[in-house]
Amino acid sequence: MKTKIARRITWVVLCCGITALYHVAAQSADAAFSFDNEETGKLPTDWTAAVSTWLIALDGSNKAMKQAGKSEGDRFNICVQNKLKYLNLEMEVRIKPLEGEEDQGGGLVWRYQDAKNYYITRANPLENNFRVYKVVNGNRKQMQSVNIKMQKGEWYNIKVVAIGKNIECYYNGQKLLSHTDDTFPNAGLVGFWSKADAVSLFDDLKIKPLK
Repeated sequence: MKTKIARRITWVVLCCGITALYHVAAQSADAAFSFDNEETGKLPTDWTAAVSTWLIALDGSNKAMKQAGKSEGDRFNICVQNKLKYLNLEMEVRIKPLEGEEDQGGGLVWRYQDAKNYYITRANPLENNFRVYKVVNGNRKQMQSVNIKMQKGEWYNIKVVAIGKNIECYYNGQKLLSHTDDTFPNAGLVGFWSKADAVSLFDDLKIKPLK
């Protein structure tokens, strides 16, 4: 009887250990992407264009990821890093809006489950606002918004800090959005986002896992 109980305890401990290891593995390490060594005109192999056309482009002597497609309406253009997953993180990027009549600018995606389920924060120079959304089953729901002043053709920086259900979003180093939401409690991919015909450059992505 004692032997059977011992075996059961060992099995429970083993299962808990495997579960813990899984969660650790799901939280990737620090990462940084400058795209300087990537080939112009192509998408790096560790990135996936989930929606629209994404490629490496020149900006003077600099290289950056470019959302080059010109979609229409409520089409969300998404490109994700396909090898890294994070639950809690600090992530920032520089973005340069180039074109767009329906929409401009872009933002960051995290806890990406698929092209219809993820979080996103973005800045838009057409509307002069900075917002955080969740996209659930393809439906985008605004969680918070703030008005800002920005211009097309100028680089801006956005950062998100997500720990559990707490989300903080920064524009050019200033925390402007703070919200709580538990829609996506699991780790997911990270990446870039724009809407409709918003053609933009994305560069100097930095990701840091948090506990």
